Amino acid sequence: MARKSTKKEEQPKAAVENGAQQEGAKEQTKKSVSVVTTEGNTLDRIRIFQNTDGGTMVQADYGKLKPEGKTTEEQRVGMHTQLSRPLTTEQAQEYQRLYAEDPAKAKEYAVKTAYPMHVDDAAFHQKTANINGRDVNYITIEKITSDSLLLNAMRKEGMDVDHMSQDARKTLVEAMSPEAKEQILSGQEGLIGKWQLAFGEKGKPETRFFGIMNREELANIRHRAEVTLDEKGQVKSVGASLTMADIAGKMEQRVLAQRQENEAKLDAAKKVDWTKFKLPTEASVTDLRYANAKEHPDRVWLSGKVNGIEVLSLLSKNETTAVKNKLATLEQVAAANKGFGEKMQSIINGGESKTVAESDVVKAVIDRASDSTAKAFTPEQAGLITKFMGDIDDDGRMDVVEELWGKAKEELDKAGVNEAWKEDAHEELKDLAQGILRSEQQGMHR
Repeated sequence: MARKSTKKEEQPKAAVENGAQQEGAKEQTKKSVSVVTTEGNTLDRIRIFQNTDGGTMVQADYGKLKPEGKTTEEQRVGMHTQLSRPLTTEQAQEYQRLYAEDPAKAKEYAVKTAYPMHVDDAAFHQKTANINGRDVNYITIEKITSDSLLLNAMRKEGMDVDHMSQDARKTLVEAMSPEAKEQILSGQEGLIGKWQLAFGEKGKPETRFFGIMNREELANIRHRAEVTLDEKGQVKSVGASLTMADIAGKMEQRVLAQRQENEAKLDAAKKVDWTKFKLPTEASVTDLRYANAKEHPDRVWLSGKVNGIEVLSLLSKNETTAVKNKLATLEQVAAANKGFGEKMQSIINGGESKTVAESDVVKAVIDRASDSTAKAFTPEQAGLITKFMGDIDDDGRMDVVEELWGKAKEELDKAGVNEAWKEDAHEELKDLAQGILRSEQQGMHR
């Protein structure tokens, strides 16, 4: 009797085994995967997905679970969804390799790779560190209040308020007279509500460094990584992981560089004899005040009334420094400022300005940069620009140049003018501000 084939019996068996493996993998995937951090927090609800560019992304919730909560919402009140992070091509391939073996292990790998400073939050918060070459044992971040500004003033006087209790600090602040508080807080109101980072060695007030954190540094703290922001302040990209000490070190370098720049600006403003600038006798100038210019962080708007007519003009960087540091009066900078002076003269002359109009100067720059045959400003164009700058000091002239160039460049960009031509005109404009005249022979060959 012929032997029956066993293939039909073997095939269902293999299919069952294969199906069982797939079901097992699905069951593993369904299992909740969570990672406990070095400070006892939790990373869970881990998602691995593909973004619109085809990259592999990781997202997870992070925080402190409250198992005593009666509902899921109560248990997860301390959990927050983190910004998704990308895996590199190599990391994504490793995730897929692990997933084929153990989906839970793959998710753990992905979250530990994407959020290293959340997984090791103890390392992120480490306060004993070396920052820019010196040892520190405390790093603090606090929101600035009027009380914290008053305590800072006490620190500058040599008082070790950092080792006092909260009640002792409160008593010190309350003991200050209203006059003393007003004197300290005057001019610092704009700092209230901002965040200050400080670090140093306990018991050594002279080692304390502090600075106001900018938007990027606050984002770095929030995401525990090097973050770049777009113009709207939204996260554009997330880079290398950072500890609080790393962020403190970068902030110190930025603040020191900024202080050095401010000192240079102050020195430049001190070199100007502001007393030589006087308002014309025909003008009755009243209600002078200044306000920060949002689009120009290092400049302010000067407003006032000339013979009862409202006038507004943007001060140069040098004039702004002089005003903010009380090196010049508002009347002196009003007389020194090019824009305010032109508007003032126009009012005095019944609406007819005897000075060069800014629009004519901008047009001269546009004509020069967009002329394919031009190698330098014509004598007429150079004379117009020089006359427009008038008696402004050197630093003020460079401010005027950049303002003129910004307006001209906008039109040149729209017209699609050659980049090299624009750069050549920009450089010559800066030369004119320094009194350097270029001949046609010196111009760029086009």
